[in-house]
Amino acid sequence: MPKRCVFAGCGDVSNKEEGVSLHIIPYSGDERNEARKRRKKWVDFVKLKRAKWQPTQYSIICSEHFKPDDFSRRFSRLEGQSFVGNNVLKRDEFGICVFPTVMPLQAAGALHVSEREKRMVC
Repeated sequence: MPKRCVFAGCGDVSNKEEGVSLHIIPYSGDERNEARKRRKKWVDFVKLKRAKWQPTQYSIICSEHFKPDDFSRRFSRLEGQSFVGNNVLKRDEFGICVFPTVMPLQAAGALHVSEREKRMVC
């Protein structure tokens, strides 16, 4: 099972010190109309930079691609430590209701892009 963000140029892994969490693309195998619409928004976001990419049930997007207000913060207490916050994507009565919308500067093209990377996107 992959443990890296699938967004092109990202590849983040979970890192509590830096506040990076990983989120499986939801609604895999769910054939309800609303579920398909919501999953498509996640997949379309990845396809902005990886046109031929196909998701699996294990495809992951990291927290760097979400706005801070897309999370509801939950706290837990670890033995011998203070409260620790867990980033959980907001939900409604149907399920996860937020979508990735943030492109990091590197993925948006603010940094140098090699000729090979330019060809891969097209």
